[in-house]
Amino acid sequence: MNSAVISSGDRSASDALGLWEPKRTLTLEAARKHSARIKFMRRALLGICALLAAALIYQFATQSSTIILEDNPTESVKMVNPRYSGRTTDGLPFYLTADTATRTLANRSEVALIKPVLEFIREDGAEASMVVAETGTYDDVKKILNLRTAVDLNTDDGYNCQTTHARIFAKEKRIEGDERIECNGSFGIVNGNSYEINDNYRVFVFKDGMDAIIEQGQELGLEGNE
Repeated sequence: MNSAVISSGDRSASDALGLWEPKRTLTLEAARKHSARIKFMRRALLGICALLAAALIYQFATQSSTIILEDNPTESVKMVNPRYSGRTTDGLPFYLTADTATRTLANRSEVALIKPVLEFIREDGAEASMVVAETGTYDDVKKILNLRTAVDLNTDDGYNCQTTHARIFAKEKRIEGDERIECNGSFGIVNGNSYEINDNYRVFVFKDGMDAIIEQGQELGLEGNE
């Protein structure tokens, strides 16, 4: 029977034969610790992912799905060469055009006009009459045109008036103004500090003082008061 004696100093031979058990034991222990660390890190990462998912779900659940946009009253819409139309109480048409019309969110029924022009028919079969101005506003719901600056009225029956303010009720076919007006027509030349034009644009009412050069022999359609 063969036998071998290995001295304690010859570690290399023992390692080669796998006879050094303490070193193997240490290697297995390190492997177990490494596996434990991997398992711990995996569980920690899964836990963090679960927390992030829960946070995202909470954010989506508590966040409102409706986005509310608040109106800004200073915002406006500008139209170039707008055209509006309507009819008077007796069914006759009128047309309003301008270079530009600007509508703001603060007042949706009214537009601000640059160089407005109103064409209207006083009575059936008559030619169109016209009012032009530099600026104005138009209420498309109430059909009221408020003109300012260089207002010029010309009617088919020969009346011409200039003023700086005219509030035209297009459906009712009447005009009123709070500023001075100068008119000439079949009655002559008449000026007033304020005025009304009523009854199908036929009756001129001059208010707050007036001066006139009246032509004799003409049928007058005017009234005056102090």
